[in-house]
Amino acid sequence: MLIAPHWPRIRQSFQADVAWRTRLLAAHGIKACLASTHPAADWSGTVLEVDRPPDYEVRLGGRGLVLMPSPFWTGRPLLDDHPDGTYVLLYPALTPLPLVSPERAEGALDALLGRTRAAVLQLLIEQRTTSELARDLDISLPSVSEHTRTLRAAGLITTARDGKSVLHSATALGVDLLHSGG
Repeated sequence: MLIAPHWPRIRQSFQADVAWRTRLLAAHGIKACLASTHPAADWSGTVLEVDRPPDYEVRLGGRGLVLMPSPFWTGRPLLDDHPDGTYVLLYPALTPLPLVSPERAEGALDALLGRTRAAVLQLLIEQRTTSELARDLDISLPSVSEHTRTLRAAGLITTARDGKSVLHSATALGVDLLHSGG
């Protein structure tokens, strides 16, 4: 019950880190992605080093590595075995708790984008259809289409057709805007 009231913000922090790190991986590769997991992390040849105790060495040997951002952890990245045979690298999420107060962020985004458009962007942290947005925000389908068209033109969301549905989701830039507090 201690986490329950904060779960939406915790989940948002996790999703923001995943979105940002995915963009970083695509643009700059695995070395930049892993080196950014901690300020003391850096590459030496083909070895990721974290200049913090304790010292240990792990060779992946083809086992794979799962990245796990944590809004609760602020220390050096931790590495452990996963039951499926891979390794898990736990590291501090980009926005560890406490996060920007929702009132400050929402007010700034409302002023920048307008209340409804900011709400659309916020909901698109998770992929949604046009109909789901209309239902969740209690607005018309044409209104949703207008807001998503504007957000897409600004590079804050992407839209893809899936059969008869149109799926929208926030881009890394949109997630960054949400987490900057406007």
